[in-house]
Amino acid sequence: MSGSLKRAFGLWVASQVPGLHVHADDLANAKHSYPACTVTELSYSLSKMGCGRRDFTTRDEETGHVASSGKMVRADTTYRLTLKAASGPQGNGQEVVDAILEQLGKAVAEAGMAWEPLQLEDSEADPPAVFTADRISMEGRQSVPPDVSGEPFLFRGALTIKLARTIPLEKPVD
Repeated sequence: MSGSLKRAFGLWVASQVPGLHVHADDLANAKHSYPACTVTELSYSLSKMGCGRRDFTTRDEETGHVASSGKMVRADTTYRLTLKAASGPQGNGQEVVDAILEQLGKAVAEAGMAWEPLQLEDSEADPPAVFTADRISMEGRQSVPPDVSGEPFLFRGALTIKLARTIPLEKPVD
């Protein structure tokens, strides 16, 4: 099983806020554990870097001939984190959502200002996969009206976060 950037990002989000239940979609929260966060991929784009020529080559160990060449490309992935919380002993649901949004915004800002790239690890993959995010930035914070369709009433909010990575695209030389 290969690693998933979305799952690695979700695990990072869960590590930033103790007690936050992070899921890939609303159906995964079958136990209705709150506060909950749903990670949704909004967009993924690849763009060329450099002057258009190859950026690297790899050589065959036995012959020394060029075995493959490749380019480095920039991959931008935008995620929306939708938070939900019910009112309870911990406080009003909207206050809980606002506090978590503030905490996540601060974590993203700190990770974005760090000297080293952010290392996201998908520890649930076999073997664990590590993804390096060159840049992480908060694109915006959105208000979402409360969900009053059922019990408990859920207060909601959302953050949009962009991850920028540099990845190699390699092809064999004929």
